[in-house]
Amino acid sequence: MKACEARDSALFDVALLAERLTRAPRGQGPLEGDALFASLRERLPEGPNRVLAFGVALRTATEDSGHPGVAELPLAQLARELGLTATQTRDMRRGLADGISPLVLAAEPTSLLHARVLEAVLLTAGLEVHLTEAEVTALERATEDVDQLKELAGQLLCRNAFGSRVAWPLEALRQQLTALALAPATLAHRQEAWRLAVRFSHALGQDLAQQLVLDLMRELLHVEAMECPRPTAPASSRT
Repeated sequence: MKACEARDSALFDVALLAERLTRAPRGQGPLEGDALFASLRERLPEGPNRVLAFGVALRTATEDSGHPGVAELPLAQLARELGLTATQTRDMRRGLADGISPLVLAAEPTSLLHARVLEAVLLTAGLEVHLTEAEVTALERATEDVDQLKELAGQLLCRNAFGSRVAWPLEALRQQLTALALAPATLAHRQEAWRLAVRFSHALGQDLAQQLVLDLMRELLHVEAMECPRPTAPASSRT
């Protein structure tokens, strides 16, 4: 996916820039001009990835001594050029000082990641739905209870069947999967989101289209093909 390649190349460039800055003579200004900053903004249109880029640069610059030294002012300029707020740069600095990785610090809330995968599954059923925080939370809590998950899935389908159904929302699905692939997230959170998507798909009544999208989603999330058993029904409902 071109957007992911662009993001990865931008992260590599900021790491390389930070490494070069730490070796620059004291007092020398930024080693790059406006062209690099414009290129970074183009390749990193999403806020979380801009925060991640700053974190990667800052960690690279502080790896040896714990302080950016001569790279301090250029890094401050990088943060400004990427549109970061003072709070975002401060939180990244404090987090790195506490030994937290830039990826963890830049990651979006888990609830947003879960909303993305659930909405992508709903798109395969022909429904373009924006789930509320309460709906996402309810589905998360029901992942181990097949009856409850099926009931919630049925309620969503009934509630959104009118006015949001589209024949095969390829463009909406492409946008959702792209956003999912680009969102900074730890491996553990990506695996958790993948399991949620699989179990929700089973609750909806998985078909070939859903399976194809799930396979693509797994690749975009960079999670290994793992055993993901369906949620079990309570003993009383199986007897």
